[in-house]
Amino acid sequence: MRVSALPVLLTAALLAAGAGCATTIEGTGTIAEGVVTGAPTGAPTESPTGSGTPEPTGSSDPTTTTAPSPTADPVLIRQRLLCVLERASITSINSQFNKTKNRDTQIRVLRTGATTITGHLQRSQLPAGDKIRKPGQAVVDQLNRLVRGASSGGNPSTDPYNKATRSFQTACNAL
Repeated sequence: MRVSALPVLLTAALLAAGAGCATTIEGTGTIAEGVVTGAPTGAPTESPTGSGTPEPTGSSDPTTTTAPSPTADPVLIRQRLLCVLERASITSINSQFNKTKNRDTQIRVLRTGATTITGHLQRSQLPAGDKIRKPGQAVVDQLNRLVRGASSGGNPSTDPYNKATRSFQTACNAL
């Protein structure tokens, strides 16, 4: 799997898993027949005096109408999106790295992964000290450390990288 195909695959996976908003709303401003709301629908009824003039049911007080749906927190949405994208990138990086035994290919996988995650971090527009971006940046820092060490002929330990990815996962799980 190529890293550049990741956004398309993520979108497909999210839609297949039902993590996105897959429900559409259709209508004309009235409650559809058969929908259970637990509240009066406002349909007119006959008056008890039999005058033939319909009287609306429910409250005439406009403050007791249905409450608007809560507004989504844009910061939380950005954090969750960053978690989804970076987790998928980490999974792809680890899988590709472990699959190949060629050192040059492994270095290329790590370098490409660091670039991909850096892009996710920048596009998230979260501040550097954000509780998700900060551990996300730590993953990139460890990937770059691995690339530098391996490119110079060393054998850097992957333990700090694995620790950074666990910290990132923990931060995302706390959302």
